Amino acid sequence: MIYIYDIESFINVFCVTFKRVDNGKIIRYVIYYNKQNNENSINELDALFRFLNTNKNKWLVGYNSKFFDNQILNYLYKNYDLFTILDLEEILSNLHNFVLSIINENVTEYKYRLPFKSVDLMRVGNVEKKSLKLVAVNLNWPVIQDLPYKIDAIINDGDLETLYLYNLNDVEITEKLYHKLLDDIILRWDIGNKYGVDLMSESDSGMANRLLEKIYSEASDISVKDLRKMKTDRKIIHYENIIFEDIWYETDELKLFLDEIKSQIWYKNQPYFNKTIIFDGTKYKLGIGGIHSDDKPGMFESKNGVEVIDTDITSMYANNLINHNLKPAHLSDVFLKIYKELTKKRVDAKKNNDLNEAKTLKIVILSVWGKTLNEHHWLYDPLVGLRLTINGQLYMLMLIEQLYLAGFKVLSANTDGIVTLVPESRRDEYNNVCKCWEKVTNFELEYTKYIQYIRKDVNNYITVKENGETKEKGDFLQYNKINLMQGIDKPIISKALYDYLVNNIPVEDTIYNEKSVYGFCIAKRSDTKFVNEFHLFENNIHNIEELQKTVRYYVSTNGGTLYKVDREHNKYINYCVNHKISILNNNQIEKDIKDYNIDYGYYINETNKIIDTIINPQLTLF
Repeated sequence: MIYIYDIESFINVFCVTFKRVDNGKIIRYVIYYNKQNNENSINELDALFRFLNTNKNKWLVGYNSKFFDNQILNYLYKNYDLFTILDLEEILSNLHNFVLSIINENVTEYKYRLPFKSVDLMRVGNVEKKSLKLVAVNLNWPVIQDLPYKIDAIINDGDLETLYLYNLNDVEITEKLYHKLLDDIILRWDIGNKYGVDLMSESDSGMANRLLEKIYSEASDISVKDLRKMKTDRKIIHYENIIFEDIWYETDELKLFLDEIKSQIWYKNQPYFNKTIIFDGTKYKLGIGGIHSDDKPGMFESKNGVEVIDTDITSMYANNLINHNLKPAHLSDVFLKIYKELTKKRVDAKKNNDLNEAKTLKIVILSVWGKTLNEHHWLYDPLVGLRLTINGQLYMLMLIEQLYLAGFKVLSANTDGIVTLVPESRRDEYNNVCKCWEKVTNFELEYTKYIQYIRKDVNNYITVKENGETKEKGDFLQYNKINLMQGIDKPIISKALYDYLVNNIPVEDTIYNEKSVYGFCIAKRSDTKFVNEFHLFENNIHNIEELQKTVRYYVSTNGGTLYKVDREHNKYINYCVNHKISILNNNQIEKDIKDYNIDYGYYINETNKIIDTIINPQLTLF
């Protein structure tokens, strides 16, 4: 049995709501102390304990439950005998103090040996720094409600129903998220069973770590506990010891650039790597995250005898590691053996259409280079991490240079891929340049022809392949494809951009035909230093309403003004200058789209601004 659940805890009330997935049954357990009127107090501790103690195979699914809700239930379960001899006020005080210790002191001792099986959707969804309310916005959830009371509040009889509804709302948001992430949950179940490790509450990074440490531990006969203590801590690294011998350039500017890099020295606690070079009129930024060109807006198509070709390095980091036998100094050659086996295993999984295995192993393989630069991880050896990332970027520059010398125009470089304009008559020459580079570097390249390549910059673009398959990123990601890690900021504009630039549909048609108000929404969450104020002028009266931290709103024809206010410094920041907005934190009673009074002109103008930046520079690009 699978239950979605959530906990609320205050000084004088504890409430946990469970919702069974298969039949929708709701179960709520409450512990409540009314000091003024004890007859209204509630003690359902015994019933909650029986629920936890029955059917140890039940699954409890929550959000941020691994470190919060799970610990509270486990603390209650493990200390049940103590709670039975305490009075109601003492029980609640004890529970609340434990909750505060989790929040303020990061207590984690009760996350182990649970009396139930658990899934933490915050980690499964890779949204560990995102509140459930902002996730709810991504899910187009009708009610976006922050906690209605401060954590140190005394809850009265009249507040209980509000608290119950808030608690249930969080449970139902979590349930919707559960269904959205079901494939990722199944993947963790499948891979966890295959490798004998619990992955059900792990992020992609956590899953990679758990698998890799288990595999290496077993192969090297080093316990996981001992393994986690290992690392190679370097105080100083000379960059001349980083660069591979087969890195070379023909142009003077890149030769000088390489010499400049080799002359650098890294000292512990300093930033790792950050360099910039202008080559063939394009600025390239090199850093730990990879090489990125400073791309100007533009629209490129394969037509009139010219093709737009994307050339990607196959498994760049993995092959860089394998080609040069790179491993952390504190690990044996067993690591290299394992890494090569995992790489081959992933290839075989793809061939056999074992998608879960292939996807998981890709995550494991790609995670290694980042963990070598994490001083809290057992793979930590910054020399290895720098060799992987810096040489990868220098290899990319080698290919860019060779394409330039052959007379090809490079449009973009991003991490492990290069987009180039290639005349059809010179396609064989282009292929030969790439093959020569492959031979020198021992990398393999994959080629993709784009019918269209439309961009605002290197991180905001649309590509259309010959088979019609599209890829959208950043501002161009369609609202029906938005992932949980992204914020919500007028997704209708993304749709309108796509419709216009790819399908030649007028912007006005897309925006006026949108039937959901959520497509026009923006979501923001202010930090503790600010409060959100909504200012509305009606009948010559200035009304000011203090709002919750999480605010969902849209631009309207008859709304007010939303400010983020720093009261200490009397500073007002307008969320949407020169435009009226309407708050949409509560949309339980959904209206006809026309009744929201959406300012369509605003969204049309904002879309056209982006289009102008893309199309107008195109006139002078060549």
